[in-house]
Amino acid sequence: MPMHTATTAAPTTATTPPAGRPWWRLTWADLSLIPLVAGVVLFVRAYAAGAPLWGDEQMIARNIRDRGFLDLGGALDYNQSAPLGWLWAQHAVTTILGTDEYALRLLPLLAALGTLVLAWLIGRRWLGPVGAVVLVSFVATSAAAIRYAAEVKQYSGDLFWTMLLLGATMLLLERARPTVRQYVLWWSLAALACLFSMGAMLATPVFAAVLVGAAWLRSGWRSALRAALPFLVWLAVFVVHYLVSLRYVVGSEYMATFWGGRGYPPPGASLGETVTWSLGRLRLLAGDPLGLVPPDQGSRYLAAVTRVFWLLAGLGCLAAARRSRPFGALLAGVVLFAYVLAFAEVVPLYMRMAIWILPAVWVAVGFAADAGAELAVAAARGARRTWRGALALAGGAAAVVLVFALLGPLAVARTGPLPAGDFDERATVRWLAAEHRPGDVTLVLSLSRHAVGWYADHELQPRREPVAAPPPPGTACAGRDLRAIVDGFQRVLVYGALKDGQPATTGAQVRADLAGMGTVVADRSQGSKWLAMVVELRPAGEWAPVTGCYR
Repeated sequence: MPMHTATTAAPTTATTPPAGRPWWRLTWADLSLIPLVAGVVLFVRAYAAGAPLWGDEQMIARNIRDRGFLDLGGALDYNQSAPLGWLWAQHAVTTILGTDEYALRLLPLLAALGTLVLAWLIGRRWLGPVGAVVLVSFVATSAAAIRYAAEVKQYSGDLFWTMLLLGATMLLLERARPTVRQYVLWWSLAALACLFSMGAMLATPVFAAVLVGAAWLRSGWRSALRAALPFLVWLAVFVVHYLVSLRYVVGSEYMATFWGGRGYPPPGASLGETVTWSLGRLRLLAGDPLGLVPPDQGSRYLAAVTRVFWLLAGLGCLAAARRSRPFGALLAGVVLFAYVLAFAEVVPLYMRMAIWILPAVWVAVGFAADAGAELAVAAARGARRTWRGALALAGGAAAVVLVFALLGPLAVARTGPLPAGDFDERATVRWLAAEHRPGDVTLVLSLSRHAVGWYADHELQPRREPVAAPPPPGTACAGRDLRAIVDGFQRVLVYGALKDGQPATTGAQVRADLAGMGTVVADRSQGSKWLAMVVELRPAGEWAPVTGCYR
């Protein structure tokens, strides 16, 4: 039996624009332009804030600034990773526009805005007014989308390219008999996405499997072969990308250690523990990257929201399958494949490493909202006096109310004031650089070395990174005396974040030892978390003995 496509499965309604209607003509689904505009405001607002770069941004930005196009291949410094195409694009932008925060974050902002536009296009083509508004609203109020629209990271690109490839796949699935040229174009788009987005690369096997499977069911193995052969275009790009860049990420011990314990199942887990872990992922994903928990809401709220949201996502996959079976497989397949990758310990199912599943999940919830609205309208029109009609009306209305109950707190939370940073590293490092003069040495705690390396790389030289390394009881210090580190200098500039663990110990020890060697002449430290001061040293003969042992 031939498979029905999205264009033949249902008569023309407000959900599906009539054949022959120009794409630029407004439909009721274009009510989603309202949340689209709101999303643009939220994304641009976060970008315009111009916040200082934080640690991860500083590390990837140093790679972009300090390397050429060819050098961006290979293993990046500071345990960073990003698709080669994204790195090249970022390097090109900074070469033209400079390396301030606005230039570095321009591409992430454009990718976030592009994701909004793609959500609107998908909504107006395949969803009705309610579904389209829900889909675009989720993108517009997404904590991940807003955050990464204003960060020097590739994750807004993951949302954009995955959403683009999802829409292109749905478009191709609509066609009764796609041509070889259309399949070649699709695989070429997937290859381009592979260069710019790890997330799109992970989603490509799911999209390709559904395309080839639909072709097989529709017209037999020859049609499936026609859909699969252009895979060679994608494979060629992937192999080059892997050899030049990706193999250093896949084989990274740091990535396996840092993310593996957070995003992979517990080693040696029993069946019950594995099931518990799998269900627990849904709650973690609801918190991050889905960001379904507004500020000041506790774990009980998160637990309730998680159940509602993933129930709606599952129902949305069924609603999409009712419209077109490949659509349902497409949306559900992304989430299931994410679990497969986590169980295989290839890609962690955790935080931003799972951001690539969001477009499929958002579209699924849009289908669920649309189905609920259509059910309610049909029941209200044709079966008002029957108990089945009343039940259908109540169920459809409940689905719509649940979706908007989720969206309401999110919209309010995202439109509130931007959270203030704990400390302005940009201003403080530049203040320290202005204080620097010949004869000074800079001591930087390790957690802040990238802030100094980014904002004042040349100005704060020479510099050292002392780490307190107390010897075991009863043994002599095998490290260096702080006096040997600062001997020959007139002043010491000290900067660094004081967090839990050894860096905090180092900061306290440095402060205590320098107090016996000189006088603080300038201080912009902040509480017990940040150290920023200038110490003028006394003659070496007047130094008190130091108690710290450093390496």
